Amino acid sequence: MFRENTLKRRIAAGKPALGVWIQMAEPSIAEIASLAGYDFLILDNEHGHASLDTLVHMMRAAQAGDATLMVRCPGSDGDYIKRVMDAGAEALMIPMLDTPEEAKAVVKATLYPPAGRRGYSSPTVRASGYGAAPDHAKRANDEVFITVQIEHTDAVDRAAEIAAVEGVDCVFIGANDLAGSLGHMGDLGHPEVEARIRQCEDAVRSAGKPLGTIPRPGASVLDLAKEGYLILAGVADSYSLRQAFTADVAAFRKQTGER
Repeated sequence: MFRENTLKRRIAAGKPALGVWIQMAEPSIAEIASLAGYDFLILDNEHGHASLDTLVHMMRAAQAGDATLMVRCPGSDGDYIKRVMDAGAEALMIPMLDTPEEAKAVVKATLYPPAGRRGYSSPTVRASGYGAAPDHAKRANDEVFITVQIEHTDAVDRAAEIAAVEGVDCVFIGANDLAGSLGHMGDLGHPEVEARIRQCEDAVRSAGKPLGTIPRPGASVLDLAKEGYLILAGVADSYSLRQAFTADVAAFRKQTGER
């Protein structure tokens, strides 16, 4: 089903958008999250375990609500990007990009000619409603929202070049992996990590592109929105479920006098 990309319009208007990580391969969770009112869902095929078949079912379910469907690919493979786009992804997140050349290759794989080199089968794929949207190929390039992730300290030095690539809509700072690349895995508040994040922020802003990230110590999603971040993704489905289940069990044990 081909829809207008409300996330892209929200970001163009300078409004921050809240998303959620969907890592469990369960369509009902995607449906619930979309109906809850999130601006976008990150259907995570990097750390999640959904097959492409399951991903399509998750997309169908999520379209019961209005959330934009952002698929995080496991990497920058052009063939995988093409299949995800044909399946109906409305936005992409590509992890671990280190160079502008890699960013250019992602854009080329995502867009139809002449802007890109995505293979054409528009009248037959789910993204066009199996041909129900005859103008799909003409509109697809304008509607897709491409987010690239800077997640390594080496990439920070080229952040301005990566952000400046035509077709890149947003740069998302992957703070966890950035910290790991600096030798501070799990310590997002380390001064060296903070310094590299600030350096990346300045570089991306100099290129005039929106920023995205996850919350970290001392910086909630609300704090980050006030700083000017527009793409914000805090919780993950598995983490939220574990928290809710743990709290439920703990409350029961307390009331029954058990530990």
